Parts: sequence; structure tokens; C-alpha cells
Amino acid sequence: MTNAGPKHGRTVSINVSKLTAAMNHRGLSVEQLKELADVSTGTVNNLLAGKSVYRTTASQVAAALGTTLDVLMNASTPIGGASTVHEYLVSDVLSDWITASNGLKFQLCRLRHLELDRQARGKRFDLRDMTTDEEQRCRTWIKRHPNVCGTLQDHPNIVRNLTAFHDPVESFYWVIDEWIDGEPLQRTLGRQPFEPLVVKELLLDVARGLHGLHEKGIVRRELTPATITIRNSDGRAILTEFELAKLIDRGPTVSTAEWPVDPYRAGEADADDVDVRADIYSWARIGVHAAFGELPEIGSEKSALEDTLLPSSVQSCLTKAASVFRSERHESMNEVLPIVEVWK
Repeated sequence: MTNAGPKHGRTVSINVSKLTAAMNHRGLSVEQLKELADVSTGTVNNLLAGKSVYRTTASQVAAALGTTLDVLMNASTPIGGASTVHEYLVSDVLSDWITASNGLKFQLCRLRHLELDRQARGKRFDLRDMTTDEEQRCRTWIKRHPNVCGTLQDHPNIVRNLTAFHDPVESFYWVIDEWIDGEPLQRTLGRQPFEPLVVKELLLDVARGLHGLHEKGIVRRELTPATITIRNSDGRAILTEFELAKLIDRGPTVSTAEWPVDPYRAGEADADDVDVRADIYSWARIGVHAAFGELPEIGSEKSALEDTLLPSSVQSCLTKAASVFRSERHESMNEVLPIVEVWK
């Protein structure tokens, strides 16, 4: 029999010294922590007194402090210190907890192999407070990333996955990719217009990565500057984060909940009949942003591109690809790649 009931009914207590140290590190009072964590003053005071609270409540407090419940409960792990997971050392936590469009909650970490001189990028997903059915559904989404990477493991514009596993010690699900010495495109996009040659290389790299996915029957679906890493050594754009990828003709693959608004995502991206034209739309919106220096309002891409140094053929290509109506976009990456490739 499937147990569909919640698993967060049990209570936990945390290390008072760790909680106090975390609050001092963030400069937070009881009232400030209460507001950040969206809990009551009594809850914070109970924790400071060493009393037990529900696990979900304690997790909210830990997240508000920029750490995890496991760290606050473990007296041997210093705040901000390192821990190990399988053969990796968690050397640095790179982000706060992030909630994806489909509700998956994850955190990015820099890892170092315990035996080999090798770094890796880890995403740890917190599934502990889900029902059994919810956890199984989310594991299916999470495993889509290593499956997609494995299908295109030798593609120069697709991140290489190393492994994925459930860690019984911390109760997180880990996805571990190769470490790319670079930064997300979103960190540089919008500061000023990219040089035309840089725009061309960005458009080609992303288009080639998408073309590789599409040839394997995969739609990226939610391509944003945050999911494109620019490698420092050669400036190559590498696509990452495939948990929301759509495997064509495999049935529904995303949450039924409404997705948050994203200015790079095609309007039909969260529908089950999504196809490669959703990726073409995102590709164009990102290209327009890079060329223009800011992201224009939806539907005003043509006028924005007229103020750039892009060839008229590329301007027309991006304008068509960014059409709100997918029937007006290009049918495949095979139509847009030659236009960008012949750009002198």
C-alpha cells in the first residue's frame, strides 16, 4: 500500500549553540528571525531554549539563516563549514535554497573529490517534507537531468553529469556535474550590449546545444540566462539544469501547478504539447538581450534590434524566433543556425 501521508509530523530539536552562532553571524534578533522564517516569536524562543518543534518549522528557520537543518542539528559541523557526501567534500555552498518552477527546492554546492584532484558542482534537492507520492514524482524529475546529460555526454555545449544519488545520511537527493570554471550568463547579461562577435558566438553555442537536444527528442523548455554557464577559458556557453526538460512523446512531465512568470520562457512552455519552438523563443529572447543590453518588452524585439550592430538577416531571424505565436516562429534550429553561421 502506498503511503501518501505527510512525513513531517515528527518533531526535532536543534543545537542551541549552533542556532545562536548562526543568528549572531547574520546579525539577527529573535523578531527579525521570526519575520524571515515566517514563524512565531514563541517558536524561535522554544528553539533557543532547546525545545522540540515540528521538522518543517525548524527547516524554515534554518533556511532563513542560510543553512540547513542538518547543520543546526549536528554539533560537529561548524556554521559555514564543510561536510562530506559519498566520495565528495562539500567545500562551499554557492546559493541559498532555490525553488524551481515546478516546486523543486535545491541548493548549489562546490564539491571536491576526497581522493582525486577534482572539483564538481552539486545540486542537493530537499525532498524530506514531501509525501511519498510527491517524493517519487520529484525523483523522476530530478533524474531527468542525468538522463539528458547521458544522452548527449560528448556534446561541447551540454554539461557533463558525473552521478546522481540519494544520500541517506542527510536525506538529500544529489545531482553532481562536472565543475565548469565560469559563471552564469545572467551575471553579465544586461550590464551593457555585448560586442557583435560575442553575440554571434553566444547564439551559435546555445543554438548548437539546443539542436543536439532536439535531435534526441528533448525540449529544454525553460532556457534562461541562469541555466547557461560561460566558461572562462574559451567563452563557450554550456547548457545546464535539465530537470524540466520535456521528452517528446513521453506524456506529461511537469507539475500541474502554475509556473511563475519568466520573461525568457515561451507562453506554452508549461503545456504538455510543448515542442522545440519554445526553445527557439527563449534562444531569441536571450540573444536580443545580449545584443541590445537589456531585455525589451515582449513584442518589441524588432525595434530594439534596430539599435544594434547585428546584420539585418540576424535581426529578422531573432524577431521571427521571438514571436509570441509559436506558429510564426522557425520550425527548427536547422533554420536559424545557417543564418547565424554565415554572419561575417
